Amino acid sequence: MLKLFVADVMKSPGKLLALCFVVYLAAMSFFVGLFLFLVAIHWVRKQIMLKAKAFEAAEAEAARERANEVREQALKATTKPAEQVAPASVAVAQVTPVRQYARSAVVTPIKKTGTHD
Repeated sequence: MLKLFVADVMKSPGKLLALCFVVYLAAMSFFVGLFLFLVAIHWVRKQIMLKAKAFEAAEAEAARERANEVREQALKATTKPAEQVAPASVAVAQVTPVRQYARSAVVTPIKKTGTHD
């Protein structure tokens, strides 16, 4: 919001007057200057946190892409020898493995409480 306000100041004389008035009050009053200083610190801190989150998200996306590339390369490496061994006239059927999930501590079976449902 501050970026939009500063970028639009020169286009609107009302906003320029408001900015000049705030700067004047900050120069004359210790409390207004302190308040503006605290607001500026809060805004800078929030912007730094937003940039850090965006950077972490970009790193996570890059890690996912690298993992996908490695997985695809591993799949290509495993399928190439099978194609070379099998004769051309015989079709190679790819079998997907059945997923085996570990038992989670969060999901527990519901014990019977004695009701006859």
